[in-house]
Parts: sequence; structure tokens; C-alpha cells
Amino acid sequence: MKQALELMPEELKEEIKSNLENPKSYTRLFIKVLDEIDRMKVVLPKFTALKNSILKINKKNHSKITDEMKHYVPKTQSTLSPKDIEYWLQTAKKGDQLIYYTGGTFDRRSVKDESVFRKARNLAMEYDNIPFKNKKYQYRGSVKGEWGCTYKNIITLVQKIVAKEQRDKIWDEDKKKYVPGNIISYPIYNYIMIKQ
Repeated sequence: MKQALELMPEELKEEIKSNLENPKSYTRLFIKVLDEIDRMKVVLPKFTALKNSILKINKKNHSKITDEMKHYVPKTQSTLSPKDIEYWLQTAKKGDQLIYYTGGTFDRRSVKDESVFRKARNLAMEYDNIPFKNKKYQYRGSVKGEWGCTYKNIITLVQKIVAKEQRDKIWDEDKKKYVPGNIISYPIYNYIMIKQ
């Protein structure tokens, strides 16, 4: 900017002086300086050098911002991707928590949500839908079929209730009071992973 301050006409010099200490205004000033250079009929080498240095600074800042955006996971993001989980895993400390899904057990999940669940499960355990006979498992279960898993000790998965199941109330003539009736909404959970 100081180089531009020396070479530009008086009206642009005043604007550069007033914004010299404000890096947020540099992009706007860069455009004005480049426009001024482009309007010149004969471009001297010192103006060409200024233009090249401005373009180099702008390219460097752009690549830095682009890299930051690739690895940024906003705190209010509604859904995560497996790539976000990988980045979190690299940067998280022991005991850090990440809510990777909020919803009900019976919700229909999108393809993206299912890939996040699969990533979380694969980080937490080695899971087989159908257990192999010769393989040892830490845990075997049989709910609608048999399955087995071995924990990896990378992350722990936790399911924490956020909203309880809601039911309407029905009058029961025999008991002479209201009793829980039909389910209005199922419980809602935060699905959390904790780094070990």
C-alpha cells in the first residue's frame, strides 16, 4: 500500500492514506489502484511492478482464506460430513465432544447423515452385520438377526436425550383418570462422539 501511495494521483492518495491502517479496505483499494493503472496509456515498469505485487498479495490472501474455509466447521452447522469428522478428529483433544446428529431413533436420515453415522461407527468399532464364526468379538447382539463388534478406543459414542417422548392423554373410564395415549412424537437425541 505504501508503494501505491507514492505512485498514485492525489485524489487516490488521500483515500489510501485514510485507509492505510485498515487491512479490510485493501481489496477495495487494490481494485481502484489496478483500475488506475489499466487506464494509463503508457505503463511504466514501476506501475507494472506495483500491479504484479498487488496481484501476488491478493492471490496469497485468497489461497489462505480458501484453505481456512476448507477446514472450518461452524458451531451452528446443521449437518456434518465425514470430512468434517476427520478434521475434528485431527484437531480435538482427549475428552472433546462433537454432536454429529440430532434427531429421533426412527427418523429417516439423508444419505449424508447415514454416511456420517457410518463414519462414526467405523471410528468407534469394527462392526459386522453378520458375525464370522472364527472371529472374536467384544460384544455380540441379536436384535432382528445376529451381529458383533470390537471397540477401537478412538472415540466413544453417546446418545443423550434432548426431548422426551410426547403422548396425548386419554380419559380411562375404568380408572377414572387420564392415562397416556397415542405417541405424538418420539424422543429426540443428540448423538455425540467423545475423543478418547
